[in-house]
Amino acid sequence: MMKECERVPKLRFAEFSKEWQTKTLGEIGSVSMCKRIMKDQTSEIGDIPFFKIGTFGKTPDAFIDKNLYENYKSKYSFPKKGDILISASGTIGRTVIYDGEPAYFQDSNIVWIDNNELIVLNNLLGYLYENVNWNTENTTIARLYNDNLRSIDVTFPSLPEQQKIASFLSSVEKKITQLREKQKLLEDYKKGVMQQIFSQKLRFTRERGGEFPDWEEKRLGEVAIINMGQSPSSNSYNSNGEGLYLIQGNADIKDRKTSPRSWTTDPTKRCEIGDLILTVRAPVGAIAKSIHNACIGRGVCSIKNKSNSNIEFLYQFLLDYEAKWSRLEQGSTFTAVSGKDIKDVEVPLPSIEEQTQIANFLSTIDTKIAVVQTQIAQTQTFKKGLLQQMFV
Repeated sequence: MMKECERVPKLRFAEFSKEWQTKTLGEIGSVSMCKRIMKDQTSEIGDIPFFKIGTFGKTPDAFIDKNLYENYKSKYSFPKKGDILISASGTIGRTVIYDGEPAYFQDSNIVWIDNNELIVLNNLLGYLYENVNWNTENTTIARLYNDNLRSIDVTFPSLPEQQKIASFLSSVEKKITQLREKQKLLEDYKKGVMQQIFSQKLRFTRERGGEFPDWEEKRLGEVAIINMGQSPSSNSYNSNGEGLYLIQGNADIKDRKTSPRSWTTDPTKRCEIGDLILTVRAPVGAIAKSIHNACIGRGVCSIKNKSNSNIEFLYQFLLDYEAKWSRLEQGSTFTAVSGKDIKDVEVPLPSIEEQTQIANFLSTIDTKIAVVQTQIAQTQTFKKGLLQQMFV
């Protein structure tokens, strides 16, 4: 039975004034899932993508036969285009809108509410899910059981108001999608340009005309000072801001900049603001810029340019080189790269003047990408605020 709700949202379209109503998800539809697929019914290649919980919303790594798909789709529960699929295992509450393309989903790990759209529109249900505090029970992994899902309350308005809200929020999501596409285009453009530059298929010319000299082959140790990290005594670590920041590995890097989580009162090896930071233990090869004077631990090294190199050029070169570190990694379960191997990395080196032109050109693209990333973050924050105010 419907539960009356006397609350109304803080932000609302002027033409609507009726109170919203609350129902459980079990009252607006049934919990549905695909028929179970056994492991021996899947393959690494095939006709129909099979999404397991680990690949839900990502790229599938398993497939099923088309005949099996058609058979199960016709006989058993299967989502309609627009249904909101929900992860019921692992990270609870992740959602994917089913686009109607041939695909199959892993039984009780991926479910959906087969809702009555005369009560709640699919377009609105997805936004309601974003405001849900998912009720889980923990066993060996987090699990959203059917009873948990059925008992979750959602509060919603009349169908006309639902349509207005969904249409408005869809326009905000469209803006985010367009910005993400713009970011990807810029990133793909930069990647292609970098390949052309560092293979010397694309060359710059002097500002007053004329060609630059041929590039030289140098080793990284010849154009940069490599300082391998050394972790201080663990009892010197603190979270009270005492001593120097401590940069130990990939977890202390965010958005290509240092983002330390702790401090040390017993610093051994140090880096300075402006140095490059390279991760030397799994994962190997991530490059960032230091925005801190800090202590560097065993998981990283610092890189400082010499007089024959431009630090921004080295940064861009190491960005391009990131995917190549795997050939130098040592170890199996915990890979690392030695200081000697880092110093021996071959660097195609143009004149300092051409290095500067290359660095300025590529950093300009980075700036454009950063602007788009900021716009995405701002729009996402705007959307989050709308969700908090437009829903009860």
